[in-house]
Amino acid sequence: MAPCRSASASSTRSPSPAKRPSSRSPSRSSTTPATSIRKRPRSRSCRVRAVRALLAAALLPVLSAASGPSAGPAGPFRVAGGLAGLAGQPRAVAVGDWNGDGKLDLALASAQPDGVQVLIGAGNGGYTSAGTLAAGRSPAAIVAADFNSDGKVDLAVASHDSNSVTILLGDGSSFQPGVTVDSGGAGPTSLTAADFNGDGAVDLAVVNATTGEVALLLGNGAGGFVAGPRYAVGRQPVFVTTGDMDRNGLADLVVLSQGSNEVFVLTNAGGAAFSSSVGFGTGDSPASAAVGDFNRDGLADIAVANQGSNDVTLLLRNGSGSFNSLTLHTVGSRPVSIVAGDFNGDASLDIATANFDSGDVSVLLGDGGGGFGVVKNYPVGANPVALGQGDLNHDGRQDLVAADLGSSEVAILLNNGVGVFGVSASFGVGTQPLAAGLGDFNRDGGPDLAVANYASNNVSILQRALPTGFLAASNFPAGGTNPAGVAVADFNGDGKLDMAVANFGSNNVAVLLGDGAGGFGAPTTLDAGFDQPVAIVAGDFNGDGRSDLAVVNEGSEQVTVLLGASGGFTSGGTFKVGKSPFAIVASDVTGDGIADLLVVNAQSNDLSVLTGDGSGRFGAATTVSVAARPLGLAVADLNRDGRPDVVVANGGADRVTVLLGSGGGRFTKAEDAKAGSQPRAIVVDDFNGDGKPDLAVANQGSNTLSILIGDGTGRFAAPTTITTAGGPSALVGADFNGDGKLDLAIVNQSANTVSVLFGHGDGTFGTTP
Repeated sequence: MAPCRSASASSTRSPSPAKRPSSRSPSRSSTTPATSIRKRPRSRSCRVRAVRALLAAALLPVLSAASGPSAGPAGPFRVAGGLAGLAGQPRAVAVGDWNGDGKLDLALASAQPDGVQVLIGAGNGGYTSAGTLAAGRSPAAIVAADFNSDGKVDLAVASHDSNSVTILLGDGSSFQPGVTVDSGGAGPTSLTAADFNGDGAVDLAVVNATTGEVALLLGNGAGGFVAGPRYAVGRQPVFVTTGDMDRNGLADLVVLSQGSNEVFVLTNAGGAAFSSSVGFGTGDSPASAAVGDFNRDGLADIAVANQGSNDVTLLLRNGSGSFNSLTLHTVGSRPVSIVAGDFNGDASLDIATANFDSGDVSVLLGDGGGGFGVVKNYPVGANPVALGQGDLNHDGRQDLVAADLGSSEVAILLNNGVGVFGVSASFGVGTQPLAAGLGDFNRDGGPDLAVANYASNNVSILQRALPTGFLAASNFPAGGTNPAGVAVADFNGDGKLDMAVANFGSNNVAVLLGDGAGGFGAPTTLDAGFDQPVAIVAGDFNGDGRSDLAVVNEGSEQVTVLLGASGGFTSGGTFKVGKSPFAIVASDVTGDGIADLLVVNAQSNDLSVLTGDGSGRFGAATTVSVAARPLGLAVADLNRDGRPDVVVANGGADRVTVLLGSGGGRFTKAEDAKAGSQPRAIVVDDFNGDGKPDLAVANQGSNTLSILIGDGTGRFAAPTTITTAGGPSALVGADFNGDGKLDLAIVNQSANTVSVLFGHGDGTFGTTP
C-alpha cells in the first residue's frame, strides 16, 4: 500500500479556485510551443567554400522551410524536453551556432506575431530565449549561411505575405538588420542557400508558390542580393533544397511540385543557368525532401515526405541520370517535413519525418542499400510542422528538434546513439488534464503516471519505457464527470496498485482496481457524502495496514475520510477546513507516527492542519495564514532540523510561502520566495546533489517552471525559469529515464500533454527553452 507521502500535492481544479473548474476545452492556437518549420536537408558537396563551411560544419543540416502544410515509441532517441510558451506560431527552423560558443542554437521563423525567435543552446539540449527579430509578413521559411563573408552565421527569412526575403546579419553574438529584397515572385514558401553562379558568394533560391516558380537571388558576398533568373517548375511548387545531383561540383536544385505530385531536378550548368529535368513521380501532395546517398553508390538520391499519402518516396539516382522510385514504409499521419542523417552510427543514412496530424516524429533507420527498417514513432506535441537536426547536447550524435504548430512549442529529441530518440516532452493525454499520481502500475520497477483529465472524463496511464520516457497513453473511464484528482495505492491488498478518482462534476469517488500489468478494471463508485470533490490523497489513517482515502470537498468545505475495509471502504467522518479548499497532503507533521492532513484553502488564504488520532479521526483544524489564493503545497524538512516543514504555492501572490515546523504540528512563517505567475504545484527534492532541499514550482499563469535552489536553512535563491507547455497544472518528480537523477513530469492543462524534463543532477533540466 502507498505510505502517507511527504512529497507534493498539486491543485486538482481549474485555475480559478473561487469557481468550479471550466469544462470547456482549453483555448488552443493551431500550433504548440514551437511552430511550423521545415528543415532543409544537408547540402551535398556544393562548390561554395562559405556554404560548405557554414552549412556543413556550423549549422548542421539547416532547414529550408516551407509554409506549413498546404494547408510505438522508438528506439534510439530520448526526449530531452519541450520548449513551450513561444511567441507566435513558428513556421520554420534553422540550427546553427549564432554566438560562437560551440553550442548549437535555434532560430524559428514565426507568424502571429511575425518575426524570428532566437533560442540560445546550453550545450545539453536546453535552450533560453534571446528575443525576437523583425521580419516580413507571415515568415514561412528560414535558412542560415554566411552572406557577407565575415565568417559568422547570418539568416535569410522568406515572408509569404510580403513577398520578401529579409537578411539578418550575425555579428558573433546577435543579429543585426540587413537588406530586405523582393522574393522574385509571389507567395514564397521555401528557400535554400548555395553558390549557384560560382563567384564564391552565397546565393539564394526561393520557391514562390503563388506564381509557380523558383527565383534566384544572387549574393554579392557583402550581404546584398540582386535578382537572378527565374524558372517555372511543375504545378504549385512548394519546396526547394539543394545538392550536387550530377557530380559536377555545382549546386543543383530539387523542387517539389505539389500540384502534379512530382519532384524536379534543376541541374546547374554554371553561371546560375539551370536546366530542368522531367518530373519524377512521388506520393500524394509532396511536402518536403532530403538529399543524400541512401544506397552508398556515390550518387545523390532524394527522399520525399508525402503529406497526402502518409508515406516517404525514395528516388535512387541511377547511372543514366534518372531515378528509380520506391515508396517506403508508411510513416505517421501527414508528414510535412523530412531530414536525413546517420542516427545510429552505422555510416548509413537514416530519415526522420515530422507528422502534422499524428503529432509525432517517425524515424526510419537505413540499411545502406536503399532499404529501411520498421518505422518508430516519437510523440512530440500537437501538429509538428518542421524538423531540424544537429548535435544539440555535445555527445557526438545527431539529435532532432521538432517545431509544433498546434502546441506552440519546440520538442528536443536526444539521440542515444543507436537511432533511438527520447521525447522528454509532449506525451498526449486526455482533454484538460488537471492532476497526476505516481506509481509502478505494471510492476516493472519504473515509475508510471496516472493523469486525471477533467474535460474528457477519463484517466490516462503513461507507462515508462526506457529510454524514451513513456509509451503512448492508455485511457480508462473515470467513473464520473470532471475528474479533478487521482490517488494511487493498493486498495484491495492484492499487491497491485489501484486508483481512486475524485469526480468534481458527478460528486463521487471512483475506485479502479489495477491488474498489475498497467490495466485497470471498470470503476466502482462511491456516491454518498461528496460535494464537488476537488482533491484526494491516500494513506493509512487508522494504522490497520489498509489504504484509506481523504477527499477534499470544495462545495461543503470539508474533508471526507474513507477507511479501507475488506471489500471496500467505510466512513471515517467529515472534518471542516477553510474556504474553497483546493489541495491536500497527508504527512506526519506532529511527530507521533500518525498521519495528519494538510489542506490549502484558496479563498480564506490559509492552511488547515488536521491532526490524526490514529483511529481514522482528526481533530479540529488549526489554521495558519499564508498569502493570496494558495493552490498547492508540499511537505519536507526544508531546514534540515528533523522536523517537517510546509511550502505553499500562492496563486494570487506569485510566490511561495515557507512554513518552518517547530514541532507538534505548529509552524512559523519564514521568508517567502518568488515564483512565476499563478504558481499552482510544487515538488521538493535535492536537484543539484548538495544534500539541501530545492523547489520546483509550476506556474500556470506564465506557462513556466521555477527552479529554486535551497541553502538548507529554509531559504531559496532567485528562481531559474523554464518555459513549459500551456497551463501547467500538476507536477511530479521521479527518475523517469533511469539515470539516477531526478526528472520532472509536468501536466499541461491547456496543451493536453505531459512534458518530461530530464534532470542533469546539477539543478538544471534537459528541456530548458
